[in-house]
Amino acid sequence: MAIREYDHPDFERARALQQRVGICDLHVDCIIQQQLFGYDIRKEHRRPMWGQRFIWHADIPRMIKAGYGGACMGIHYWPFESDRAWPSVSKQLDALDRLAADDPRVMRVNAPEDWDLARERGLMGMAPGIEGAHLLGGRLHRVEALAARGAAYLTLAHFSKNSAATPSMGRGANEVEGLTGFGRELVAELNRFGVAVDCAHVNTPGTLEICKLSSAPVFCTHTGVKAVREHARNITDAEIDAIAATDGAIGLMFSRQFLAGGGLPATSETIADHIEHIIRRVGPRHVAIGSDFDGWVPIFKDQRDCLDIVKLTHILLQRGHSEEDVALMLRGNALRVHKAVRAARTATPKAQG
Repeated sequence: MAIREYDHPDFERARALQQRVGICDLHVDCIIQQQLFGYDIRKEHRRPMWGQRFIWHADIPRMIKAGYGGACMGIHYWPFESDRAWPSVSKQLDALDRLAADDPRVMRVNAPEDWDLARERGLMGMAPGIEGAHLLGGRLHRVEALAARGAAYLTLAHFSKNSAATPSMGRGANEVEGLTGFGRELVAELNRFGVAVDCAHVNTPGTLEICKLSSAPVFCTHTGVKAVREHARNITDAEIDAIAATDGAIGLMFSRQFLAGGGLPATSETIADHIEHIIRRVGPRHVAIGSDFDGWVPIFKDQRDCLDIVKLTHILLQRGHSEEDVALMLRGNALRVHKAVRAARTATPKAQG
């Protein structure tokens, strides 16, 4: 059977809900494609005919058409500690600032209230999400600099072990070591400056320790769940419980590789299965979207690009979830955590000149 297009009449209710709510996606990786390949996020790119395996899933016109109200844009460096990482972070943040300044459809989000302000103005909000504590180069004072530049969160690991944490997958991965002393200090500093702690990519001991230490809600911005698909990149029920106990949120990613595996039927129904496991365990309050579009991961065959997120929304509605609960998953829970993290901070960063 042919894959239905995002504008199919069956999706009318889901499309209307997305436009009304304004999706807030916790992890979109267009900025790194812009830096590496000159990918123009301002231009609407053609939808691939049979699906795009790794990149070019999102741009501003398609996100707006899909009903996005905002996204956290991933800021990266190669997953190892290097003196070159911090200048690269600054360069990517500058690129995001220029993008928001030059594009009248976009508003740079520097504080949680800006998400709602952008929505009121009919603009798409964009904030940076910093992927990996290796980007800090072991320097705790850089948290203040990130806070001053509106970083929404810091992921404590990426695909390699660093001075703060151990990943669940990648170089140095294991399920024995928790946070280092620096990692524990880092959680406290992120709490102090109102930057959310993100445990995506972090191993189970590290995630459980983050949740025990954090005085603010915790994100796992882009993941799947092990109870549905046993994979190192996915999180356990114990981690789900711990994140929910902080009143945090778990962003479901759209990676076929991690959520379904190579030989299994893989459609948006699979993403919904992961979401429903979290709902059954801790309720809809702790579910969010963290697509990982443009994140170098193969996506589902019926998810060719960000326009097709409507298919997941449609499935959730068809499975009997209320529009109110689906709205929480698409936007409300992410914003609640952003606001709670900022409200819990005890220090105010100096403005960057």
